[in-house]
Amino acid sequence: MPATPKASTAETPAPKAPRTPRKTDGREAILRAAERLFAEHGFEGCSLRAVADLAKVNQGMIHYFFKSKDALFLETYMRGGQPLVDERMRLLDAEEALQDGRPIGLERLIEIFLTPAVALALSGARGRNFLRMQAHLQLDGTRFGSKLRSSLYDDSSRRLVRAFARSLPGLSQEQVAWRFIFVLGTYQYVLADTGRLEVISDGASNGREFDKALREMIPFLAAGMRAAGPA
Repeated sequence: MPATPKASTAETPAPKAPRTPRKTDGREAILRAAERLFAEHGFEGCSLRAVADLAKVNQGMIHYFFKSKDALFLETYMRGGQPLVDERMRLLDAEEALQDGRPIGLERLIEIFLTPAVALALSGARGRNFLRMQAHLQLDGTRFGSKLRSSLYDDSSRRLVRAFARSLPGLSQEQVAWRFIFVLGTYQYVLADTGRLEVISDGASNGREFDKALREMIPFLAAGMRAAGPA
């Protein structure tokens, strides 16, 4: 008669408890939710309750991490904005070193300005969300919006305008500044992913072909920058 198997005396390991989400997980969830909702609705149109609902956190957690809606928007925006500015300045530094005191070619300057933004658009939903936030911010006439634009963009924009002025010696400083604003407005609308290109082309064009948009924008904007001034 076969022997009855003896019960094991080894202690059975207790099942592992499910991992408790860390506070850092909640913080990142809040930032990602805010990124999406600020992109869709702008600063004024996005509520902290909506952010909490999308992030699946208690609204008190937003106040714990960020204290205010202004602070949440600022951190959300700077996650895309600061790397964008840094990359533009890195490219400009490299090109200025290469040119060794000579003016940078106009098309190359436009490429330096646009390429980091196009790379964001091509990087996926988060990059496009930032670009839509950026478009909203440019229309924000509040003191908060103006202060954020100034603190993040003023130094790099002035440096770029000076570089454009060196490439366009026939234009006044005022004309160069105006034309830089036209460049700014053009690229922000193109990369805002509004769907208008598909509509007005009757489906012949795809507004998310951002690499193609870059190739189209550079000669178009260069021609505008070089154009004669008003009579």
